[in-house]
Formats: sequence, structure tokens, C-alpha cells
Amino acid sequence: MTSMIFLNKKTIPMALALLTLLTISSCKKFTGDVTEPAWLHIDGVDVVPQSENAPSAEPGFYSSLVDAVQLVAYFEGDDAETNLGTYQLPCILPVLRHGTMKYLNIIPCVKQNGVASTRIEYPYLQSQRIEGLRLTRDSVTHIGTLDTSTGRYIVHTHYNTFPRLAVLVEDYFEPTSFATHFDSTLTWVKDDPQGACTGQGYGSVHVTSDQSTVYFYIPEEFTVDKTKYLYLEMDYRADMLFEVYLTGFVSASSNASTMSVMRIYANQNWQKIYINLGKAWSQFNYNNPISVSFAALNTEGKEGDIRIDNIKIITI
Repeated sequence: MTSMIFLNKKTIPMALALLTLLTISSCKKFTGDVTEPAWLHIDGVDVVPQSENAPSAEPGFYSSLVDAVQLVAYFEGDDAETNLGTYQLPCILPVLRHGTMKYLNIIPCVKQNGVASTRIEYPYLQSQRIEGLRLTRDSVTHIGTLDTSTGRYIVHTHYNTFPRLAVLVEDYFEPTSFATHFDSTLTWVKDDPQGACTGQGYGSVHVTSDQSTVYFYIPEEFTVDKTKYLYLEMDYRADMLFEVYLTGFVSASSNASTMSVMRIYANQNWQKIYINLGKAWSQFNYNNPISVSFAALNTEGKEGDIRIDNIKIITI
């Protein structure tokens, strides 16, 4: 249920307002003679399971980092919707319009390939529509459900359901799983909740100081209908560089070849990343089958680990 509370804007910390206004990527003003804005405020977006037809029962499936939203508004009597812009979360933004908004569409956005400048509308997540949203002059409308433990207003969104969403590979390294999808180079750590991103376990690849490159991979090949979207999602924590590869066939008569999709830098904290495999797949002319592999790149000659959790390859 969406909660809406009206407060005078002076109750919102000025630092938050300034920070958000600096992070606005675009903003379209409404036409009219309104000079004193109403304000919209949203703290975050969480991905949660649907009550019915959820694509997965595994909690790790819903690990996410929606760090921005696109907001599209429509007022009764307007000729068309108004794109208010894309905003990094948390955000508070001025709207030069008062009264009741017929609806507001909240579109989840993520960093494609981990790059902040390429935030995109993530095609697997559902937009959320709030109807009858009231805007009051010189007041703040909070969007979302209040989390009483944190004082934050959170919008809940969902993944698309089957059959529109297809999960080609998934591995959450939980004790409830029967086996990992990776080759034996990756060790399945089954009971380390303190070390995991979520849940109890994760996959780990150990690299010794005398190893320059350590490959690990998902042995199974998969077939995909030609589609606009093909993404790999995962949480990772890495002591060194590692690379993601896609293997496929340029033509039906060619030998398999491997292409680098992206290089991921070391990070001592768990990070969520959304990797666009579709661009690499297009270089194989969308031929099937394809497979995914990885390599730890020990450029500094040190000992360390690559940890992987909540990995999935999905398409629509």
C-alpha cells in the first residue's frame, strides 16, 4: 500500500534537497503560471517477490540495486504525459503544478555494466503506477511505504513473471540448492552467512600469488531466441581484476570463439552489477548456443579471492 504524507518542505534537510537537485539528469517544467512548487520525495526502490507467479522462490533472486528512477506524470486535462526526468535515489524534486495528479509512473533504473553515466530503464522490472497523487503548494509528498525502522519511504517493484521472463542460468549458492552451475575451479562455500552477500553461501575462486590467470566458467550452453535484452546479474566481491566472456559462433559453419564482455575491478565490498550480454551476442550474429566464462586476472602477483553470489542470466 502506498503511503502519502504532507509536510512543509522546511522539514526536509536542506542538504538532501541540494544534493538531489544537483543529481537531476533532466526535468521538464509544466506549463502554466505556478511559481511556487510542490515537492515529490522518494528514498529508494526495493525488488520484492510477487504474491503469485513469482519467477523464483529463492531470496537471492531479488538481490538488487535500483539506484535511480524515471518519473512520468499525467494530469487530467493535459494533452500528454510529462517526463519529469531521471533521478538518483534518494531524491526530492520540485514540480510546478498543484492539485491531484491522475497518475505517476515510477520506472526503475540501474547502472548498465556498472557505469553511472549509462543508467537505463531495466527491462525486467515492472514500473509502478500511483494514482490520485495530491500535490500541495510548498509541501512535500512522500512516495512509497514508510519503513518505520529506518524512517525511509520505499517503493516496491517486481520482476516480470513467466512466461515473459526466462531465467537461463541461476545460482544462489544456498544450502537448499542441489549443486552449483560452475565448474570445479569455483568452490561452493555453503555455510558462511557473515561472508555471503545474502543468505548462507557464495562461490569462491582462490588465486595464489604465482597464478597470473585463473579461468572459471558455467559449463552448460544455452539457447536464446533472438531478443533485444540478454543480461547477466550478479553480486561480486573481488581482491583483483576479473573478466567476463561470452563464447559463441559467428556463423553456423564457424568454430566457437570467445569475446570479452567487460572487465570488473577489485572491490572489497559486495557490489551488484547488471551486465549487458546482448551487445556481445550481436557480434555472434545472435547464433546459438552461447556460454559464459570468467577469468581472474592477477596482474599484481598477489594472493586473493573472487566471490560470486546471486548470479543469473535472464532474457525477455
